[in-house]
Amino acid sequence: MKKTAIISAISLVSLSAISANNLKFDRSLEMSTDRISAVEFDVGAGSLNIVGTTGNEIRINATIESEDYRKLDDLVDAFENKMLFSIERQSEYAMVYAKKKESMGWGNSKNIMIHLEVELPRGMDLVIDDGSGSMTVENIAGELKIDDGSGSITLRDIANDVQIDDGSGSIQVAGVNGDLSIEDGSGSIELKNISGSVDIEDGSGGIMAKDIGGDFTVDDGSGDVVVKNLTGQFTLIDDGSGSVTVNGARWGKK
Repeated sequence: MKKTAIISAISLVSLSAISANNLKFDRSLEMSTDRISAVEFDVGAGSLNIVGTTGNEIRINATIESEDYRKLDDLVDAFENKMLFSIERQSEYAMVYAKKKESMGWGNSKNIMIHLEVELPRGMDLVIDDGSGSMTVENIAGELKIDDGSGSITLRDIANDVQIDDGSGSIQVAGVNGDLSIEDGSGSIELKNISGSVDIEDGSGGIMAKDIGGDFTVDDGSGDVVVKNLTGQFTLIDDGSGSVTVNGARWGKK
């Protein structure tokens, strides 16, 4: 009886180790940006890191990862058959896809993540439709529009207007030479060095902002709001719960 129990325990441990196996492999894409002014990303699960450069090419390095496959060959086959990973030219746009194929649906299929490291000319306008996973964008001179399901967002050194529509996850923005608009479901928001106006509609989570050159408008569900070194006018549309402090003074709804 004890021998049977020991064998069962060993079997369970072995199965656990197999199921927790983390497999990964790499793929890459490149495209010239000749006559291209904008890049649009349609991506699913996985991290996304974008850096603006002085070159004239889009370079994408992808790491495909999953814990749901026992063999690397099986993961590679599933990626080739079930996932879409490509870059296409559409008029003056470059379209980047890294997601599950539409025909596959979700169901009970095994999870595959595609982590992207992207270098592209900093002058490109960017449109990002992201499912889940952390996102970092830095050193971009074009306009930036983000529609994100979940996962943290970090933006640095954006020399143009920024629009963010985020479901959940923290947002950190440092250095925007333009206006910033955020519609956020939940998660903390930290802003620094925004030259233009800031407009925030936030469901829940604290807001910390510093060095804002334009006006600041906020519609906040819950969480404290702290704004320091605001040059423009502050407008509080609504604050469900939490304190509001602007340039060191407590603020109430008017």
